[in-house]
Amino acid sequence: MQKKIVALAVAGLSTAAFAQTNVTIYGVADVSGQGINQSNVKSGIGSAAGYNGGNVFQLQSNSSLLGFKGTEDLGNGLKAMFQIETGVNLTGTSGNGAMAPGNGTTLGGMRDSFIGVGSKYGTAMGGYISTPLRSALTSFAVEPGATGSMTIDKQMSVMRFGRANTQFASAIRATAIAYAMPTLYGFDASIAYTGSNNNGTNNSTTLAACTEAADISSCTAAPQSAWGLNLGWTGYGVNIKGAFQQANNNFSSVAAPAVLGQVSPIGDYTSYLVGAAYTGIQNLKLSTVYMRNTLGTNGSTGVAGAANQGITPNGANKLTNNQLYAGVGYRWGNWEPTVSATWSSDVDGSSIQQLGSRQFQVRTGYYLSKRTQVYGLVSNLNNSANQNFTFGQQTSTLGASSSTSGSNLFTYGMGMRTSF
Repeated sequence: MQKKIVALAVAGLSTAAFAQTNVTIYGVADVSGQGINQSNVKSGIGSAAGYNGGNVFQLQSNSSLLGFKGTEDLGNGLKAMFQIETGVNLTGTSGNGAMAPGNGTTLGGMRDSFIGVGSKYGTAMGGYISTPLRSALTSFAVEPGATGSMTIDKQMSVMRFGRANTQFASAIRATAIAYAMPTLYGFDASIAYTGSNNNGTNNSTTLAACTEAADISSCTAAPQSAWGLNLGWTGYGVNIKGAFQQANNNFSSVAAPAVLGQVSPIGDYTSYLVGAAYTGIQNLKLSTVYMRNTLGTNGSTGVAGAANQGITPNGANKLTNNQLYAGVGYRWGNWEPTVSATWSSDVDGSSIQQLGSRQFQVRTGYYLSKRTQVYGLVSNLNNSANQNFTFGQQTSTLGASSSTSGSNLFTYGMGMRTSF
């Protein structure tokens, strides 16, 4: 009798817990096998210099993830919510992308994770989240999950100095507090602030030269603080969004003078976004995004030794570039073809030119079920002479870091994607 009473008590507690909180487990598994070809087109870099491109085959885990999210009714129209999300490594690859069974960890790469409270007046949250600019940008991607070799935020929102192996980016995840207003007459908006110590140490950073391994992961210069907002309107099959973000870069010194020419006063990195998408025809998504990025240099002119690095401001007090994304996708029965392209301009105000890039991708998916798709893709990425962008999920380069400037990358392959 006593055991029955205990069992009923435990069952009652479990029922109460599930009645209060709705928890969902979800995820994505996406793996592709791709051949990648690199050809060096920059003058003076080629077989004579020991680098003549080449070919490689690799498996890629394209932003596979595992997540938990839930809500709890607090009464009076309030609800608590949480989300915990992590990246998942499904390929067991080593750091350079080579297939190495058993190497690496299954879980890793923190994704949007937060706790918050919501009501009819909006939602407030805190944690490691996508900034409003990143949320706006990725919403326009026509590829499922905004992932793979055409990841929309790999080039968009980025000012990258190929020869210096340094990247400034605004479409980021960061530790932040945020507020999202409720949708009102088709309008929605959000605002976020990352705090004044986003690098986790002392609110100042020494910018050092990146190693080749670091260059593979973009070698992003982490901002000390940032704030941003977005504003959108949806109606009649049209979605229009604008977004703004400004990040403060407080570099106390420059560890590698050859990279920045001993120029330590790098200022704010600011991005502006305007985008539109049309979904008024069933199964169609047509989108385009324009971005302008600005890096403050406080008017410094740099010194000798930085002539080949690209960040030397040449007397200007800011460096700027312009970027454009366009894409279209259509679901036709079980088939889902998509075509997209990005273009990034040269950097105005820099003494070094040819820092732009162009990429296109053609992807065709076939749904085996509501949640599972097989797909094939072809993509080409062309770097200007002093630039070295790589594909979104690529984890290896075919030559040394100095040889990737001005390279042309071509990839083709097949994959499978399922969600749960």
